Amino acid sequence: MGQDMKILVFSDSHGRTVDIYDAIERETPDGVIHLGDYTEDVRELRRAYAYSSMPIYAVRGNNDFDSDFPMFIVITLGGVKMYLSHGHRERVYGMSSGVMANRARENGCVLAMFGHTHRLFLEQIDDIMVFNPGSISLPRGGKKSYGRLTIEDGGFTIEPMFV
Repeated sequence: MGQDMKILVFSDSHGRTVDIYDAIERETPDGVIHLGDYTEDVRELRRAYAYSSMPIYAVRGNNDFDSDFPMFIVITLGGVKMYLSHGHRERVYGMSSGVMANRARENGCVLAMFGHTHRLFLEQIDDIMVFNPGSISLPRGGKKSYGRLTIEDGGFTIEPMFV
């Protein structure tokens, strides 16, 4: 199968990274995913953890104007294939999260993760799990949040975490 892993998933930090650092130091993850807004925060994290073998995956958000980060990526961690996007190109505000599930399915993924709305969201749509960790800095309608993705024996669980 795959390697057991704990991945922390963040989005929409908008220059406010204190809670990201706190979560990383507290949880000691095997990797980090940032779903956009701001990729400059990702650059800062990569500099801060340059000594570490911890990978930091990221996509560009709607406020990342000069970013050389991709709009979406497909990665496989611990045997779990996932589609990562900020979500603004998929118009996650005006449409159902089904569009994210469709993008994942088109790319052979079992998990779709996005940000943009600043709202926590977790739903199984047919064979695809769709997750938005909310915002680690500027939540709408709730507490600051992120996600803990645990991968074991090629399967996965996602837990919303609150700051």
